[in-house]
Amino acid sequence: MAKEKEVAAEEAEDQPKGKGKKKLIIIVAAVLVLVLVGGGAAFLLLSKPADKHAKQAEAAAEEDKNPPVYESLDSFTVNLAGGESYLAVEIKLLVASTDFDEKLKERMPEVRNDILNLLSSKQPDELSTPEGKAKLAADIQTDINGLLKVKPEKGVKKVLFGSFLIQ
Repeated sequence: MAKEKEVAAEEAEDQPKGKGKKKLIIIVAAVLVLVLVGGGAAFLLLSKPADKHAKQAEAAAEEDKNPPVYESLDSFTVNLAGGESYLAVEIKLLVASTDFDEKLKERMPEVRNDILNLLSSKQPDELSTPEGKAKLAADIQTDINGLLKVKPEKGVKKVLFGSFLIQ
């Protein structure tokens, strides 16, 4: 009988060890799954910016093949809205190509007229901040591209100010 009790006690000890092994296997499997899923997610997230950088590098290489084309406009001096201040500004345009530059030159009287109207409609306080100048540049770009019926990547890409004086 004593032997039977010892055998029963040993079997009782073996059962919790078996359950413990099963729990350990389940925990290890769960950790392994989490590591694999996390690694896959990290790979996907980190590979996307690399693709973006590769595309930017390709675009930069393409731009190097075609040097920038700038068109300098005659200076503008206009009375600002309200009539008490004036603006003197020099504008340069970064254009997409020499073909567009030729098209721009053909329509220069209309372009100058639109810019003069736009500039004279502005208040001095609108133009005295960096944000106001940036908005004016965007408005000029939109006006010219709209007049010539082109998208920014095919027309005026950027408007630059050579000088900007409000008095």
